[in-house]
Amino acid sequence: MLKENFISQAPDEESNAKVTPLDNNKSIIIDQYTSDVEVGNSELFESPKTMQDVFNHFKPSVNVEFEDEQGGIVSEQLHFNEMRDFEANGGKGNLVANSPFLSNAKSKVDVSAKIRKQIEQNRRLRDILKDAEGKAELKELLEALLQEIKEQK
Repeated sequence: MLKENFISQAPDEESNAKVTPLDNNKSIIIDQYTSDVEVGNSELFESPKTMQDVFNHFKPSVNVEFEDEQGGIVSEQLHFNEMRDFEANGGKGNLVANSPFLSNAKSKVDVSAKIRKQIEQNRRLRDILKDAEGKAELKELLEALLQEIKEQK
């Protein structure tokens, strides 16, 4: 019996099904992606022809809790409609795009990276930040601008 890449909870005597091993360059992740089904009470779905049939039948989703910048908890329900919905892909995948919390966090990271890049490329700004007096004046100016923006809202 081929057991190299096959994982089963069935004892050897019970596992008479034909199993095709996975190629060495492939992985399979099996986990529970639904909150509404107890482990061990799964239904057998025998007629799927495609992965899309499986997603359409089970409609997997999971409730997750994220911790925000202030330490608060943000609850969200993630839905999976295709295999690509599991991909994070460096923040560019569907997992991030389908989650308001993760999308918001990604946009904050992107803005910070752009600001940092601008600072690194701007020689005059770098010189101001090296000087303690110039740095204090810039901080004061930015705080005044921030206050003005808050007042306009």
